[in-house]
Amino acid sequence: MTLVTIPPPCELRMRGQIKKILGCISTEPIKVGDDVVKLRGYWLCYHDLYHIEVSCLQRIQIGKYKVSGIHGINSPVFHDSIIIPEYDGLLDEARVAFHEWLTRTSVFNTCKAICWILWLITQGINPVAVLIRHVRVLQKGCLAKTK
Repeated sequence: MTLVTIPPPCELRMRGQIKKILGCISTEPIKVGDDVVKLRGYWLCYHDLYHIEVSCLQRIQIGKYKVSGIHGINSPVFHDSIIIPEYDGLLDEARVAFHEWLTRTSVFNTCKAICWILWLITQGINPVAVLIRHVRVLQKGCLAKTK
């Protein structure tokens, strides 16, 4: 059986105004009062914050990898130095999208989660199992990092 190839949802483009109407705040900078929050000299947006939140949770199995939320992404926001990604960073994006949908539900996050569900299916990964694993980790409130 040949799976259909679709682009990952993070590569799909949507106008900013439509995103805002649907409840997207991911790319907005985080502010405390009038000050923008910085991490390692970079302005932190809400999407980055969600990656950091997920990275504080226990890793979960997605496909053949234990996904942390940041170890598939080579970014100076998340790492002190250049890393060799442990797995495809799109798996981090899928987990973060599920986390965002579960913790900050909006029309936009729901649409994004559905797109990631479809993408995971085309990759031969069971998205229901991924969601269940993430929900269990959230319920534990576990901050222990495991590989």
